[in-house]
Amino acid sequence: MQHNDHRPVPQEQRALQSADLLYIWFGAAIAISEIWGGGLPSLAGVGLAAGIIAILIGRLVGNGLMGAMAAIGAQSGLPTMLLTRPAFGVRGGVLPAVFNVLQLLGWTGWMLFVGFLYMDRLAGFIGLPVAEQAPAMKYLWIMLLGGLCIVWAAGGQRFWQLAQRISAVLLFVLSIAMTAIVILNNSLPEISFSGIGPLRMLAAADVVIAMSVSWLPLVADYSRFAREPSGAARGTFWGYFIGGSWMYFVGLLVACSQGLSSFGEVTPDQMVIQTMGQAGLGWAVMAIVLVLLSTVTTTFLDIYSCVVSAQSLLPRIPDRLGNILTGLAGIGLACFLDVFAFEPFLLAIGAVFLPIFAVVLSEHYLIQRGRLDPQQIDSQAGSYWYMAGWNPAAVMAWLVGFLVYDRAGGWGSINYFLGLIGSSISAEPFACGASLPCLAASVATYLLLRRLLPDSRAETPAG
Repeated sequence: MQHNDHRPVPQEQRALQSADLLYIWFGAAIAISEIWGGGLPSLAGVGLAAGIIAILIGRLVGNGLMGAMAAIGAQSGLPTMLLTRPAFGVRGGVLPAVFNVLQLLGWTGWMLFVGFLYMDRLAGFIGLPVAEQAPAMKYLWIMLLGGLCIVWAAGGQRFWQLAQRISAVLLFVLSIAMTAIVILNNSLPEISFSGIGPLRMLAAADVVIAMSVSWLPLVADYSRFAREPSGAARGTFWGYFIGGSWMYFVGLLVACSQGLSSFGEVTPDQMVIQTMGQAGLGWAVMAIVLVLLSTVTTTFLDIYSCVVSAQSLLPRIPDRLGNILTGLAGIGLACFLDVFAFEPFLLAIGAVFLPIFAVVLSEHYLIQRGRLDPQQIDSQAGSYWYMAGWNPAAVMAWLVGFLVYDRAGGWGSINYFLGLIGSSISAEPFACGASLPCLAASVATYLLLRRLLPDSRAETPAG
């Protein structure tokens, strides 16, 4: 499976079935970072019962967007970043591509950092030195995991399909074992909806939706190899729905049963790994395999799609060099991260990418009514007016959506940057959360501006 051919994938090469995409996204969802997400205070704070409902709401919304994007990828045979061009234009498509490269470098570093944390904890259970005793072990684990991810991403299509299927089955078995030991070692908290209304559940769903949204820029990179759009949508939706909901539930259960209202020295996901390690050598070995597989299968997607997105900006980047550079950048970044960066990073992804893909999906399904000419999208001089350069309506709708999301969350992203100069903006978060207001504002603004600005265009590029 080559990265750098951005022409539509020929029909005879579209071999992935719905089950293949289900394996891919189930494997991506079986990740310790998902357990971490399920134990975030903003979700666990509503309690077990309301938290489960929030997880299901978040998966329906976020995975619905993933399925819709997967169908476009299968219909066009093109990667995600090229599919932003009908809405944003050729030059305007640089905006989501740059943001996606940055977030995927961030995810690559984050997954390697998280993988190190668990391998370090498990090393103590099997008698190996830990990073506290030998600081060099941190860099050893990060480089080992990064190297495995680079090799996985560089594998051919046959290796990739076979490895994803085998790893999905192994992760399924290991996750059942993990869930069993977690339930046996944690008493179920009281099931109650006391004081938790629908709006608070919607707000809690933000961290669930944001996780799905973080995958939106990658979806078509894989579904472009699918045989047909409806199967691509089903496999993508259900693979990530089953695996993601499951992992979030495990994190939520641990956080609620232990009464974790904020992250301290031990987070819910670390408690899961610690529980398995303390249960005996066999469980510790199973936990190591789980960490290795979940880190590699998830980070592989990040590295692969980071290169695909980078090649939409610089088409001459060789595949192998792109894999190596992305992996090395992730390894370097992992050496400087800390556990408290996760929730702000996740919500920043939601603020940036949710309005981008609200605009992209609105253009395809509401304005173009599902019509798509893949050859024209790949052309630098297409006949569509918005293909000329950049579409002001799309950029303005994205900006409105970003501001609505950030305001609804209490100006979290903007306050992060203001904090660097010792300033901040005080605002109460919206009771209903940020995701749904952002979606509504982005779609409404885009549809309105497309009607008001029918002639807005840049010069057609020569050629």
